[in-house]
Amino acid sequence: MLLASNRQAQAQAQACVPTANPPACTFRAIDDATGTPVTKMCVGRPVRFEYCTGRDASLQNTYQVVSGSATLPNPCGGNFQPPSVRYTPTAAGFVTVTENTQARPPALPTIYFITFQVYDSPAPAFTLAACAPGSVQVTLPSAPYDSYTVQIGTGAPVSAASGQVVTYPVPTGATSVTVTGRYNDNSLCTNSATQPLTQLAPLGPLAIQRVIRNGTSTQLDVAPLTAGYRYTVERADASNVYQTVPGAVQNSTTSFTVPSTAPGRYRLRATDVCGNAFSPSAAVPNLTLTAAPAERRNELTWQLLDNPISYELTRDNAPLATPLAPSARAYTDTAVACGVQYTYQLTARYAGGVSAVSNVALVRATATQPPATPRLFATFDLRNRVQLTATVARFSATGQLTYLTEGRILAATTSRAFTDSSTTRFVPGTGPCYQARFVDDCANRSADSAPFCLAVLAAELADSRGSSVRLTWSGLRGAPSTDTLSYRLLVLDASNAVVRSVSVSNRTSYLDLTPSDTEQQVRYRLEVRGGGLPGPSYSNVATATRRLEIYVPTAFTPNGDGLNDVLEVKGRFLKTFRFVIVDRNGQEVFRGTNRTQTWDGRVRNEAPVPGAFVWRFEAVDDAGQIVVQHGTVTVLK
Repeated sequence: MLLASNRQAQAQAQACVPTANPPACTFRAIDDATGTPVTKMCVGRPVRFEYCTGRDASLQNTYQVVSGSATLPNPCGGNFQPPSVRYTPTAAGFVTVTENTQARPPALPTIYFITFQVYDSPAPAFTLAACAPGSVQVTLPSAPYDSYTVQIGTGAPVSAASGQVVTYPVPTGATSVTVTGRYNDNSLCTNSATQPLTQLAPLGPLAIQRVIRNGTSTQLDVAPLTAGYRYTVERADASNVYQTVPGAVQNSTTSFTVPSTAPGRYRLRATDVCGNAFSPSAAVPNLTLTAAPAERRNELTWQLLDNPISYELTRDNAPLATPLAPSARAYTDTAVACGVQYTYQLTARYAGGVSAVSNVALVRATATQPPATPRLFATFDLRNRVQLTATVARFSATGQLTYLTEGRILAATTSRAFTDSSTTRFVPGTGPCYQARFVDDCANRSADSAPFCLAVLAAELADSRGSSVRLTWSGLRGAPSTDTLSYRLLVLDASNAVVRSVSVSNRTSYLDLTPSDTEQQVRYRLEVRGGGLPGPSYSNVATATRRLEIYVPTAFTPNGDGLNDVLEVKGRFLKTFRFVIVDRNGQEVFRGTNRTQTWDGRVRNEAPVPGAFVWRFEAVDDAGQIVVQHGTVTVLK
């Protein structure tokens, strides 16, 4: 007995050595869940071991599992387990199961082994791609399974190879996708995964709303795009064969940039990841504008494949009121000034609010011929300054004007208006005459304008007291048509407001028999209209000043009888003045500044004392002249 124990101890301390000439079937692995023998194991799926039929049932069999292929335990003993103990693989690969059969002494135990392959069975890591309603794209993993089945909703599972990308139809009401992985030689090692079904929103309408040329590229403004779809830009030339534009960039859900400026038609196409293609948008052409200078004109030409409904042409961002036929491909702008740079842009409008906008074309106008002769207009303002206004055809603001009078240069300026204050003497027939010349920005000089001679008005008293006023004037010269000029004499008040007017036709004199009896100075102005003038031209303001008159009695009787009781100043055109009375000693006894102030003869509030007093009157008349008079007055009882 001791000898047998020693033999067993030696065997356990040594590596397991397979027993020679094993039977055809030594032992089997049994799937614990199904009770069926397996030749392949699954990670996480328990198995147990049993010896094959036909072997000695009285022998004691134990089993030990070691990772690796044909790898036996070393040392051979200690970890062998009864066949009733379950073994659950934990990792894919190979394991070696060794059977140790304990024989009756003195026979030695037998060692048999079998190598099993262990398969992993994870949930399939598939991905879903959203497609348009009605289909879904499934991407199956390439490992570890050999094949898969795909089930959309509650539909029948469909087989698919590993690593494939497959598009499936989606039954009505389906909300999930289930994928099951399988091995070709191991039906037990399988697993499934389920993901919610996602699909894109229905594709919205594809529409290019505007095509804009921007430098070396073209911008497409489109109707808002539905998210999740792939969009491509297609372009066709005059042959109308469409090709995808390489390099087209989607800037946003409403804009694309296309690296192309050649004339062509553009359209937009949408696809989803499942390869579903949809009808393209309607095509819209781009518009290429070219501007070139010519003699005092700019020549515009453009390239456009399809005729629009209408055009809008802008110059310097302002629309030009220029009707263009739908078939037009050129325009000549003659309203340009030499040396000025102009900016043009053309918009072609189509049905449905669609438009094609050209590039911005820059051109600097040129000329070698003299510009048009300026047209000069002149008028006096109410301060008798001459206001000159010049206009030059095609040149609204550029170039330089020179204003002249009697051959003398008044000013050289870019302004179309000038004020001349140098004329101070107004005599009919010798009125100021003016001319203007123009030099454009290309140094081309115009001819001098015809002289424009203003009407000059003079006024003088027709009698000593100014009960009538004689007016004379020289006619206006320089209007485009002097035959149709009309004249009107304006009578002004002190504030230069018109109080009455008289049509004087083409006469050169007029006698005013009813001048104002309240104004010392009467004022007149001549208005000239018609003759092609752009507005009324006024003469200078002519004045006639009547003599200021005062009347002071030589005596008065402040006795309270109601007759001549006070001393008052009377006269014509009296407004404000200073009236001072002094006694024989030079002491001031009264001061008045208007006609309502009178003297009752009292001196320092004492009763009137008969005697002689001296008075002095001072005033400034309407012509600015100082009027001084003096005299004596006697106080009588």
